[in-house]
Amino acid sequence: MTSLDRFALWLGRMSAWCFAAIILVMVYEVAARYGFNAPTTWAHEVSIMLASVGFVLGGAFCMAEGTHMRISFLVDKRPRLARMSDALSLLAGTIYLSGLCYAAWRMAEKALWRFSLSGAWDPERSGSTLNSPLPSYLKALLFVGCAVFLLLVLQRVVARRGA
Repeated sequence: MTSLDRFALWLGRMSAWCFAAIILVMVYEVAARYGFNAPTTWAHEVSIMLASVGFVLGGAFCMAEGTHMRISFLVDKRPRLARMSDALSLLAGTIYLSGLCYAAWRMAEKALWRFSLSGAWDPERSGSTLNSPLPSYLKALLFVGCAVFLLLVLQRVVARRGA
């Protein structure tokens, strides 16, 4: 296991706590709304952000742990077909994640590097009642998650070529 694998596993374990935080946020929201007739303006947006963090970093975690779903009934008894399938999946993953990294970078760049007419930093905002800058941060995190996932796939490609 490489340091990149350990980093992806650590990121995945830390982001898993986001789902526990969602439960707390939703319990608070339900109690505030129905118990005190005082609904929050932030619970929905925060829970979406927390879930997004977990899902964005989950792909790299599964790659590092080796737990991605596989339909293996065709390759279980055919090692040659298994090697071809593995090579094809690494190629497809490299192409897909390269494109996704590029698109995520462009989205994050446009969302984060915005300035008002006065010159003040003004990242993209949600447009909701809370109007937080969370969407711009999530776009940057999408790039980070894709980049870590792509690096893990490329690491597997290099290891495969060396074997």
